[in-house]
Formats: sequence, structure tokens, C-alpha cells
Amino acid sequence: MLRILFFSGLLLVCTLLTAQSDRLLHNDRVEARNNPTSINPEWGPFFHGVASGDPLEDRVIIWTRVTPESMSNEPVDVNWFVATSPNLDNIVQTGTYTTGPERDYTVKVDVEGLEPGQTYYYVFSANGAYSLIGKTKTTPIAGQASHLRFGVVSCSNFQAGYFNAYKRLSERTDLDAIIHLGDYIYEYADGGYGDSTLTSNRPLEPANEIVTLEEYRARYSTYRLDTALARAHQQHPFIAVWDDHESANDAYTDGAQNHTEGAEGSWTDRKAVAKQVYFEWMPIRENADESIYRTIRYGNLMDLIMLDTRLEGREEQILDVTSPELYSPERTLLGNEQKAWLFNELSTSQAKWKVIGQQVIFSQFNVGWAALIDPSGPSFQELESIFLDIWDGYPAERAQIIDYLSTEEIDNVVVLTGDFHSTFAYDVTAEPVDLQFQEVPGVGTLPFYNPSPTYDPASGSGAVAVEFATPSITSANFDENLDAPTAAVFQGQINNPINFPPLSLGNPNPHMKYTDLIQHGYFLLDITEEQAQADWYFSIISQVTNEEAFSEGWYTAENANRLQQAGAPAAPKGVQDIPAPNEPPVVINQVKAEHRKPSGSLAILAAYPNPFNSVNTLHYSLSRHEEVRIMLLDIGGKPVRELLHEGLQPGVYSLQLDAQSLPTGTYIYQIQAGGQTYTAQVVRK
Repeated sequence: MLRILFFSGLLLVCTLLTAQSDRLLHNDRVEARNNPTSINPEWGPFFHGVASGDPLEDRVIIWTRVTPESMSNEPVDVNWFVATSPNLDNIVQTGTYTTGPERDYTVKVDVEGLEPGQTYYYVFSANGAYSLIGKTKTTPIAGQASHLRFGVVSCSNFQAGYFNAYKRLSERTDLDAIIHLGDYIYEYADGGYGDSTLTSNRPLEPANEIVTLEEYRARYSTYRLDTALARAHQQHPFIAVWDDHESANDAYTDGAQNHTEGAEGSWTDRKAVAKQVYFEWMPIRENADESIYRTIRYGNLMDLIMLDTRLEGREEQILDVTSPELYSPERTLLGNEQKAWLFNELSTSQAKWKVIGQQVIFSQFNVGWAALIDPSGPSFQELESIFLDIWDGYPAERAQIIDYLSTEEIDNVVVLTGDFHSTFAYDVTAEPVDLQFQEVPGVGTLPFYNPSPTYDPASGSGAVAVEFATPSITSANFDENLDAPTAAVFQGQINNPINFPPLSLGNPNPHMKYTDLIQHGYFLLDITEEQAQADWYFSIISQVTNEEAFSEGWYTAENANRLQQAGAPAAPKGVQDIPAPNEPPVVINQVKAEHRKPSGSLAILAAYPNPFNSVNTLHYSLSRHEEVRIMLLDIGGKPVRELLHEGLQPGVYSLQLDAQSLPTGTYIYQIQAGGQTYTAQVVRK
């Protein structure tokens, strides 16, 4: 009976595995554009909140976006202040940043001259108003830190669910930073990838798949209006890297699965646009070559080595395990320059722990055994070929990295992974199993996962590092791509011996010590001199909730290079930070804000492209129900066309203007709502 249940479950798993290759769910297009994720009037004109990131011992990036009072393309001067206390009574750095349409009115300042290992609070001011106060932290110097804690996240699909994990992380008061491993946004069209029961409450802007500069900007704008995400950015610095969906699904250096050359322009242009907007909207330090691999040092306790396994040097995926080219020693995911840099960072590190933050599963992920169920279904090779966007698709380069750790005797390496929408904890080893195919009379050829000659899963002998994979914030995992019972069957079998009475085929993944294919959330990475521990926390995503649950914790002891299960979550820090206040301040340094919030309930977020040829999009948000009238005026103020006149619920909206019949010239959107009038000027070329 158990065997029947197991293999009937696997029949469905084959469908799941195939679906996971692009992880795309198709839903009906949402027509209603009301969205509870709307502007907070009290935050204006800084509706997108504040953020910080890429801390160093003497500096940190601070970020905001100012929404201009009119779309006249005029520059805006934004003042910034950094202090040592949440009430900002001890300002240590201040300055002015001029922003404008060339960078989508975002503000990013690399604040220098700070003290190491210190908590700071920062705020912006413009148009007579103050932003939220943000909290950030510099990195410690050698001998200053004995305990570090990080939230580790990835894969936040806006339409798949609510960002409860971000909110829970914002409430923690002992984190040094949040490490985001990519898929911060998704490029798909509204209703194209997510939970169809939630799309009406969380519509995307723009509604189409994003390709152009203005469309990528509008998508980031939509995400950053989410209060849970805004609170996480407010309370903690982010250390982030992109994965594929910040540009397009399954991207590599010269293309992407979800990019059609010609029909969607050139990949070179689209990639450049995606990078530009990422640097505009994310609190990441920029450099001349737009690379994002970098090391952030936390004294002599930890080096955080962040990689780009997506755009920097990745060759195109080969989705065929039988292809000889897949195993070429020249094949690369990192690119030669980044790989040489990684080896140098590892060998010269003076830190106890070398933590590698990267995007895709590093360890072997053996799934071909699921082909046993049906001779007419996918073969062993076909199932294995599905999962070659991960390091399994670049085996020679992975072997080079493992060999380097072994031959150079580099201990205490921890690999952090996102992308896969699932939880894993691995011993990293060169050969977790000895796979052999044997002919079984009356059955056929079967895969036997024999014990590895170089790795002992009981003792961990042969492991050179450990790997922790974070689940998605919301993006669909195994149960949502198929169903919970089947996902549970697969979860229970993936790292246990396969019984095929009277035979045992062995454990396909003995190096996989912990897995969860169903839950969403994050893990906390806790670093001390003695050990590095990951504690997983899960929460639901179908509704807003304040609840989360601890699942399991796994750790590696100093110089052990193998995993052990923890008996309890790691203890919090002895000293907790004071969180930043929930609302913007009224007075800073005895200077009172001219107004605490805008008087109206509507904000024009963007009008793009500007100038435009035939179609222009007006992107705006309402904080309460209003009767809204939108007119198009010529430059002299004469009405040209009524574009909208109806009652709208709170939310984020877009209106598309088809101007093919209009002559070239300057036009003005005039929006009336709640007794107020708002304008935006655009130019038709």
C-alpha cells in the first residue's frame, strides 16, 4: 500500500516538476484596479518610504523617492539627516541631494564619516515635509562583534500573496541586515503569475509584462508602496543581489527564457534598463561597471561574499543532461573574472566565517528517481534535465569551487541560496551518492543511489561547507503549483531511501538534511564564534497576519563543515535596537515641517513615457474613496478630452492615453478628486 501511495503521488509529481521549470501560472486578466496597497497620505511626498543598504564600517547607503507635486520634470532638492538616536536630537551628518526625472526622482546617498558597529537613524525632507525615519547600522571592525544576525529572503511575488514575512522581519530589533537573494520583483503581466484569488486585491502596475524603462520603474513603484515591504526597509539595511525576475525569467548574460528578441526589443537594451532601474530603486552601492558581486566585512567574525550567478557571466542553460557540452570544464555560471575574484576572497579572508550569498541551488538536486512510476512518462534524463538553471547545469564549475575549498583547506564556508521557493539545508560535498544504473530482471533499468565513496552522511565526513536555502516570501512553491498532499509525499521521499520491494534503491539526496517544499517565509542566520545557525520561520500568505511559526534550526559548528539539527532557535542578541518611529516626525533640530501630510487624497506617481509618441500612461494612487475626474488639456488650458469620471476605491491606478489622433505638442492631465486639483504635464513628440 505504501508503495502504491508513493508512486501514485509521484505520478502527480512529474507534472509538478515539469511545471516548476518556468513556474508560471496563468490567470484571467484582472479588470478591477482597486488595490489596498495604496499611498499613505501621512508619508507624502515620500510615499515609497525610506531604505538603507550596503553598510560598511564607516558608511551606508540611504534611499528614498520623492513624488513631485507636479510632473513638470523640474529637479527637486531633498535634504537628508543622519543621527544617533530615533528622535534625531544628535545629528552627525547632513546634506542635500538634487533628484529629477532622469533617475525617477529617487534619492540615494552614500553617507560617509560614520562610526563602526553603530546604529543610526536617518530622515529626508522636501516640499516642507519629512519622510519616515529609517534605522540602519554600520558594520563592526575587528574585535568588535561576537554575535551577528541576519534575515535571509528571496522571491517576493506581489500577486502570489501578502508580504507577511517582510512585516515580521521589520519587527525584529536585533538584525544587522536583511540579505535579499533576488527576485525582488517579477516582470510578468498582471494576472500572469500568482494566486488568482488575490489579483483583484493586489493588481500590478503596469498591467502588461514590463520591458521599457518606464515600465520597470512603475513595477518597482507598485512593490514599494506595499506597507510590509516598506517597513522592512525602514527598520533594517538591505544587502541585495538580483536574480532573473528583476530582468526576465531564466536570464543569462546574453538572453533569457522570457525574452523574445525583436518583439520585445533587444536583450542588451532590456538588460540595461533592468539594471538601471534596479540601481535607481534599490539601496545598493553602484560602481562604473554595474557589477553587483562584492564583499561586506563584519569585522573578523564574518565576510559576506555576494555573487551574481545570473547576469555577470552565466552561459545559456543547456536543458539536457545527456549533452556532452553540459559537462565542459570551460562552461561557466560565474564568468572567469568573478570566479577568480571569489577564490581570492575565500583564500585571503581573515574572518572566521565565509558566507556566500548567491541565487540558485548549489548542491546536487537529484530527482530522476521520480521517473520510475510510468514507462510512458518522463524519463530519468528528462526529469533531471528540468532542473539545470541551478548549479546542476554547471557541474564542472561547481566541482572547481568544491575542490578549491578542499585543497586550500578553507573551513567555515556557508552558502546562502534563494530562487527555488523551497527550504533546504545541505552538506556541501563533491559526490553525495554513487549513482549506478542496473538492469533488474522483469523490471528494467533502475537507478541505484549507492553510498558515496567520499561522503558519509552520518558523520558529515567529506563535506566541505554547508548550504541554507530560504523559502519564498510569496512565490509559488510545490503545493501551490500542484497540491499539498502530493507535495508532502515528494517532500517525505526526496531525502529518504527509495524502497522498491524487494529492492532498496538508496537515498537520492543524503546530503539534504532538511527540506520543506510547502511553506513560505524566511530564515534567520545567526553567527557566533562557535557556530553558524539557520532558523526557519513560516507564515501564511493568503491573508494579512501577525502570526508566524518556528519550524527547524540547523547549524554548523566551528571547523565542522557539516550540519547538525539545533534543539531550539538561536538566542537573540543581548542588546536590542530601538526601532524607528512608525510615523514621520513633525520637528527635526527645532525645524518644524510646514505640513505633516499633503492635503489631498490623490498622488500622481508618474506619467510615462515623457515625451511620448502615441500612448502615455498616467500612474496615480488614491488613499480613500473619491469621485475622480481626469481631463486632458492643451497647453493653453483648453479641454481636449475627458478621460475618466467615476467613483474609485482606494488603490493604485493606471490610465492609458491613446493620443494617435492628437497633434504633437504639450498637454496637461488635470485630475480633480476630493475638492483638490492635480496636474501633470506631458509632451507628445
